[in-house]
Amino acid sequence: MFMNKKAQFYFLAAIIFAAVFISVVTISNKATYTGQPVYLTEGEELNTELSYLLDYFSREELLDEEEKTILINVSNSYIERFSPGKESFFLFGKDVSLVLKGYKKNGTTLLINVGDGNSVVTDTGTFQNEYSLSGTDTAVLTLDGTSYPLIFYPGQNFYYLIKYDSNNQNFVQSGGTSS
Repeated sequence: MFMNKKAQFYFLAAIIFAAVFISVVTISNKATYTGQPVYLTEGEELNTELSYLLDYFSREELLDEEEKTILINVSNSYIERFSPGKESFFLFGKDVSLVLKGYKKNGTTLLINVGDGNSVVTDTGTFQNEYSLSGTDTAVLTLDGTSYPLIFYPGQNFYYLIKYDSNNQNFVQSGGTSS
């Protein structure tokens, strides 16, 4: 009878030890993740490319239409690279003339206000719309209820929003460069 209780004690101790060991390993694996979400590095890369591109525009003294064509092409290349996993929206322009280019999925709400009230962007998939600033130097993009005010300074401006879904959570990287 004494041996049964001793065996039960060791069996129970082994179960407790295994449970503690598994929890420590699980917690340490989650706590040691040092990777950065991919969308954060994409934003940094895009900011760097935009900075070089706008410097190029100022050196070469391109026509407004040439700059617009280049920015549309840059937007298209990032849309192709990011979609369908990520939604991306690019708002750029000079003076009062703006272009909103992007890739939007069903279920995403996107509004733009260029000074005359909110307009709903109903397009899905890849789209391109043109707007004019009306009595303001700020355009506001509202993505799924969160507003992003974007100030347009003299010269070429370029702003972006990248929406990234991971584990049923949405992340948005915003940024841009203005000259």
